[in-house]
Amino acid sequence: MHRSHRTERIATALVGSLLTLARGAAGDVPRGAPVKLEAFDLKQVRLLDGPCRMALEANRRYLLALEPDRLLYNFRVTAGLPAPGKPLGGWEEPKCEVRGHFVGHYLSACALMYRNTGDEALRAKADAMVAEMAKCQKAMGGEYLSAYPQDFWHRLEAMQKPPWAPYYTIHKIMAGLFDMHQLCGNRQALDVLNGMAAYFKKRIDKLPLAQWDKILTVEFGGMSEVLHNLHAVTGDPNHFALACKFDQGAFLGPLALEWDNLSGIHANTQIPKICGAARRYELTGDERYRTVTRFFWDRVVHTRSYATGGSNRSEHWPEPGRLADTLSQDNQECCTTYNMLKVTRYLIRWTGDPAYADYYERAFFNGILGTQNPKDGMLMYFVPLATGHTKKFGTPNDSFWCCYGTGIESFAKLADSIYFRDDEGIYVNLFIPSTLNWEQEGVRLEQHTRFPQEDRTALIVRVSEPVTGTLHIRVPYWATRGVEVKVNGQPVPAQAKPTSYLSLHRRWNDGDTVEVRMPMGLHACPMPDDPDVMALMYGPVVLAGLTRENRYFLGDPNDLGSWINPVEGKPLTFRTTGQPTDITFVPLYAVIDEPYGVYWPVLKEGSPRHQKLLADEVARRKRQARTVDRVIANDNPSESAHNLKGENHAAGPFGGKGWRHAPDGWFSWDLKVLPEVPMVLACTYWGSDVPPRTFDILVDGRVIATQSLNNNKPGNFFDVEYKIPSELTQGKDRITVTFRAHKGHTAGGVFECATLKPD
Repeated sequence: MHRSHRTERIATALVGSLLTLARGAAGDVPRGAPVKLEAFDLKQVRLLDGPCRMALEANRRYLLALEPDRLLYNFRVTAGLPAPGKPLGGWEEPKCEVRGHFVGHYLSACALMYRNTGDEALRAKADAMVAEMAKCQKAMGGEYLSAYPQDFWHRLEAMQKPPWAPYYTIHKIMAGLFDMHQLCGNRQALDVLNGMAAYFKKRIDKLPLAQWDKILTVEFGGMSEVLHNLHAVTGDPNHFALACKFDQGAFLGPLALEWDNLSGIHANTQIPKICGAARRYELTGDERYRTVTRFFWDRVVHTRSYATGGSNRSEHWPEPGRLADTLSQDNQECCTTYNMLKVTRYLIRWTGDPAYADYYERAFFNGILGTQNPKDGMLMYFVPLATGHTKKFGTPNDSFWCCYGTGIESFAKLADSIYFRDDEGIYVNLFIPSTLNWEQEGVRLEQHTRFPQEDRTALIVRVSEPVTGTLHIRVPYWATRGVEVKVNGQPVPAQAKPTSYLSLHRRWNDGDTVEVRMPMGLHACPMPDDPDVMALMYGPVVLAGLTRENRYFLGDPNDLGSWINPVEGKPLTFRTTGQPTDITFVPLYAVIDEPYGVYWPVLKEGSPRHQKLLADEVARRKRQARTVDRVIANDNPSESAHNLKGENHAAGPFGGKGWRHAPDGWFSWDLKVLPEVPMVLACTYWGSDVPPRTFDILVDGRVIATQSLNNNKPGNFFDVEYKIPSELTQGKDRITVTFRAHKGHTAGGVFECATLKPD
């Protein structure tokens, strides 16, 4: 096919950008990039009583409870040293191919917690672990350090059954050591880190570029960022050259051309690469890396993110603007929110743009807070957004998912990014009870607030002598009802628009108090591809409806107060009115054990969609009256109760439901029947399944139907009923239903299977 000149120009530019980004390291001379705002050091900020302080303390208790010998077990075994204690479970058990990753996160979390709180017990515990890791490194030759042996790298470099994510794991360890050096002043951690960098540089330098490009297709975490950080400390050009090796041109190149290449890819593999690109921009001033960072952020936040600020389903990104059919029990991997906040923090520093701080606030309240169980500090992997699910928390010693690692870091640095500064003054970006101590300027700032339970904050200035400067207070995107400001009890004019800063420039005296009120209101956040379906928000807070059932609401999305109202005496609690069944809404971050939903159809009564839902409800009730038994795919209790068996079968979430299928295989469930009544088997399928799938359906070993799936009903789920011959159920109270693929085909996916009485 003849290509247009425009397409040829884009393709040529794309190739050039890929090559330049992949191989440009040798010519880069660090010169630095301009930064508009600087964040205050964690040691300058302290949390006051409130939800964030409670979450931090729960995290601190968990960090203190973890046993060093158990954390170090795999490192010692790998080094051939005595390994007292017993290994941990989950992703840290001795056969897991990312064992050791959590230990790196643990060092980072201890370092962050020490920097923010001054907890000497945690610092001493982490210092002792660094010393033990140094012993392991010495036992393995003085450079290599990991919780798994060096033959992992032979497998990776040969790309023959490569390990799960070896450089991802090494990144976590290196980042933990770097944080111990930077935040706790541990010189030994830097020595160990230097040894690791030397080891991997020697390995990587031997590899041809084509081979290295293949290796970079295996998740490698934030290797670029930690090595750029190391170079910033050591000034060693070898560290810079090694960092640049991990700036993957095949991924970053299209982004440098503002080419969206994110659809269908694993989200958390990519975001740390952007953190590396951001750090390289800061060190070199190379504008291409600023473009990469900004454009990437825009495509994730503005085209693939939910009302919560989180993104992805089952760890992968959808097509831009296609979110309505992605709601499930495994939305919003917690790691991705943690890493998107890191990217956002870079952009806040570079630009001072309050729009980035708006996103930070949204993701912080709806994607970080609420992912920890306040009772014991346990953490989550995913945040379900489909209705009817509950939050799933891990266990103290047998989980250690990737999101456990980023989680203990998140809850160790909750004071991060509340305050920024420039040469003229202080920027207040988050409304969290806290104190700021700006020693260099002799200024201490106290923030007293119950936000978001209340729509106001108070800032008290403490100085030993008067100072002149500017206090900048973020006016969020949701502050559409005006801003009220008082200084020392006296109203002052405030005309700041949403997504801006309210700037107060004056001579400040000790005890000066600024009171700011930004009235919050209910507002809807609709799906980009289905505006009838929306999340409800109050200020920056996403509200969760407490229910197990999929529901819709009758009302005007432009007049939410006509059908949902605050519950008197219960801050941030709302209740619907005038609905077939009314339910209560509370902040998503406050939900712990209850089933909930986040997105809802909001329809005008009598509209075509309402009429269809009414008809669907009639059909559902009719189906329910006929149902003898049913099994729900990808639901562990349901499938276990129905004796799931099979070969080459798999399951997963889709569209708020679960599926099971078997490529060139089979699976079966046992279902109840009525022995003296003719029975029907009903199965639910997805109408857009392609390529063609053909499979037999058997009852107790006998084929009763053959089903083909090939885009049968695009964009919709559909049911098929199959009559079961009466001789297969006569005298029985249970049958085995099997789905068996034809050769070269896939059986299913089946979302639900039920035995029914005849219509």
